[in-house]
Amino acid sequence: MKSLKDIMYFGVLLFLFIYIKALLGMELFANRCRFEGHYGDGNLITDVKKAYADDVTMAAPRANFDDIASALTTVFIIILGEDWPAVMYNYSRVYNGSLGYVSYFIIVFALGNLMLLSLFTAILL
Repeated sequence: MKSLKDIMYFGVLLFLFIYIKALLGMELFANRCRFEGHYGDGNLITDVKKAYADDVTMAAPRANFDDIASALTTVFIIILGEDWPAVMYNYSRVYNGSLGYVSYFIIVFALGNLMLLSLFTAILL
């Protein structure tokens, strides 16, 4: 019970990190990545505004930044390392491989894993 108090601080810090990165991801990537079709099984749509105007049937990828719940889940997926390069690849194709947007995913992965490792180290100690 004494160690739960110390773990709680790391947990709050990890949640704040995930929340801030989710808000930043929403600012950078919200409603930018869409695929043709109802289930997102088609080709990537690069100009989403034009597709909305043309009334094209589109679907967001599973890991997206369109709302806060999806963004929190996506950042958590990136931190855990669960196929995060595919998430990065979808959004980097939208921005034509811009290094600034790719660096977002690398920073979230690296710093998130560092914080997660610190949390588990605190639990063990």
